[in-house]
Amino acid sequence: MSAMDWTPVAGLLAGRTALVTGASGGVGRGLAQALALAGASVTVAARSPVGGHETVALIDAAGGRALFVPTDVCDDVAVRTAVDRTVQAFGGLDIVVHNAASTLSKPTPLEAIDEALWLEQAGVSLDALHHLATASLPHLRGTGRGRFLVLTSAQGQHGGAMNPAYTALKAAQRGFVKSLAREWGPHGVVVNALAPAALTDAARTYLEADPDRTREAMKSFPLGRMGDMRDDIGPAAVALCSDLWRYVTGQTVNVDGGYYTAL
Repeated sequence: MSAMDWTPVAGLLAGRTALVTGASGGVGRGLAQALALAGASVTVAARSPVGGHETVALIDAAGGRALFVPTDVCDDVAVRTAVDRTVQAFGGLDIVVHNAASTLSKPTPLEAIDEALWLEQAGVSLDALHHLATASLPHLRGTGRGRFLVLTSAQGQHGGAMNPAYTALKAAQRGFVKSLAREWGPHGVVVNALAPAALTDAARTYLEADPDRTREAMKSFPLGRMGDMRDDIGPAAVALCSDLWRYVTGQTVNVDGGYYTAL
């Protein structure tokens, strides 16, 4: 699949500022790059300095503006600091994307999920959402272009039997988005969720290890492939954060090549 031509959307987010959590790699990096290619100034809020600076370098090399702020999204003070530094550096905050995910969100049966594991995943999926929402609302409301986007998962919609903690928390994110959309609507803030099927490094490694299984798995995608993090998942995030989707709120958009057509 050829790379996307970003020329038509190059200025779609011009003059806006975005903060993306967990953007030191994976889907978060792709989203940060996409938002920057659409014209937004981007804060990369992540725990990894190496990955965070790599994302900033990629954005800079493509002619964009980006800032790395070391951020543990489970820490309320760290989140507020990231928001404050974004506003100081770029003059405001228009778009917040919560993409950070727990590194422990792996297939785990219920009997193996102890309290520590549950709380760690809940901290990244839900506590961080509360921190981000609270810290960013004063900057998002009243401007007419405030956007709050949550990266969730289809697992929270169809109840995937892989990790009940992950599934429950992703379903909770969906409820949070719906509620926040109603609460923030009068302030002119659009709130949505995006559920991707992305070809991350982990997915690529898994698929390349078994070509036969890969060919079989791809049959489940009407478009025949998993999405590129920047050029497939990224444009959907750009659209959701732009004026093009300003009348869509409280929704979970499945950007998955048609994999879950029944949702």
